[in-house]
Amino acid sequence: MTQPPTLSGKGMSLSVLGVVARERVVLRADAPLLLVSLEAAVAQVAMGRAATTLDRSCCVVVPAGARVTVSTMSPASRVAVLAIHEPLLGAFVRAHRRLGVDRARLEDWLTRGAQLPRTLWVHEIVHRYVFERVALGEHTSAAARFLEVEILKEMYFLFRDAAEGAERVAAVRRYSAVVERAIAHIEAHLFDLAATGALASQVGTSGSTLLRAFRREVGCTPGAYWRDRRLDEALALLRSGRHAVTEVARRVGYDEPTAFGLAFRKRFAAPPSSFLPRRPARAAPT
Repeated sequence: MTQPPTLSGKGMSLSVLGVVARERVVLRADAPLLLVSLEAAVAQVAMGRAATTLDRSCCVVVPAGARVTVSTMSPASRVAVLAIHEPLLGAFVRAHRRLGVDRARLEDWLTRGAQLPRTLWVHEIVHRYVFERVALGEHTSAAARFLEVEILKEMYFLFRDAAEGAERVAAVRRYSAVVERAIAHIEAHLFDLAATGALASQVGTSGSTLLRAFRREVGCTPGAYWRDRRLDEALALLRSGRHAVTEVARRVGYDEPTAFGLAFRKRFAAPPSSFLPRRPARAAPT
């Protein structure tokens, strides 16, 4: 599958990829790209023989001219692809000249592929930008222009920090070893419901120890985390528009569509059908 149409602006273009299992999306970068996952799912980004993981802790920079393949390690993923055009570089320098930004240095950094930490500010402004452009349809608003400059500013200082050995940590909290192992096991067996009871033994601890650690560090039980991740994947599948609600329910482990609908509504405060892409109305016959 090739890259989808973009929402174009003067300084930044936006595509939102919906990638499902066993599918590969090919991107041809006419400008430097920033790739950010929009859900907790894990994707793989390959440039030639080099491959890197795109997940909740990082974002990936792709240089202009590169050919990139994006695939998912989950049933479905949504990835924001932000293309950085020349006018945005000028707007960024003009807006932040007082900070001593160096355009030549930034342009050099953008010619290299890189994996940058996904800081809290990157997370917030990218999601706000996607909402502004996709949900609100505001492609040239003052808010969209501001967010574009802020995204590039954060990239600049992440590059600078990495170059100077002061790399910032990702926004995603790092958990204790037992919780990290449990989350990794959940992600690897997301739809294997028979594995839920064996989780503690799989990560080398007792059920009570794992429960206490999960509640203390994650704020919920392992079962609740597992359920919510399945529903996150269901949301991505629904937004892809490639499956009916009943098929999505089956794919994420629900035998009963009614049970799926209740769990989904509880998590997202809306029925699954409300997240299906709207299909254009057919013209009345003349």
